Amino acid sequence: MKQKGLILLLVLSFVTLNSFSKTKKFGTWIEFEFSKEFLDKFEISIIPEIRFQDDFTVDEYMFDGKLSYSPLDFLDFAAIYRLNTNVKNKGNETLGRFAFDASLQKDLGRFEASLRGRYTNYLELEEDDSDKKYLRPRVKLEYDIKGNKIRPFASFELFRNLTDKEFDKSRIDVGATRKIGDLHRVGAYYRLQNYFSDKNSIHILGLEYRLKF
Repeated sequence: MKQKGLILLLVLSFVTLNSFSKTKKFGTWIEFEFSKEFLDKFEISIIPEIRFQDDFTVDEYMFDGKLSYSPLDFLDFAAIYRLNTNVKNKGNETLGRFAFDASLQKDLGRFEASLRGRYTNYLELEEDDSDKKYLRPRVKLEYDIKGNKIRPFASFELFRNLTDKEFDKSRIDVGATRKIGDLHRVGAYYRLQNYFSDKNSIHILGLEYRLKF
């Protein structure tokens, strides 16, 4: 199982490096998450995020409210409502968005594999997607390093346009998270966002902080 996990991490890293020369845009995304468990199997989260583009001007900022439910150790459901303000491209236009998630997790030795399906009415970034629905399957692999609080991960996500019945783009993430004490977690990742069109792909540096209490 460990060998299969390492092979998957190497394949995702190779695809990321192979696509590097095709990209021209850059971005930095900074996210904070504050979560609280209640009623044993429920969790509520507030998630503010700000996104900068290549010249480090603010592109958009958003505020998510998320309610999660875990009926089983390996199964999670979530409902998300997002208030999204696009600054750079749409003149401070604020829109409401929603998403519904279903996730499965499986331990494979020191690896943890997960599969998440997300149904949304938004595509993100500068696309005009206000009247379209999307299905976003994502596979993710994390590795628990023995004796270390750092957890490296890699993931691959597809964006399926249900309105036009086609795939619009994909995402490849490579990064790591680290727990600090019992309540805090920080993380960083590199994201390559590829479009299945003539649009330039985008390099993204992501930084995140989570407080769970």
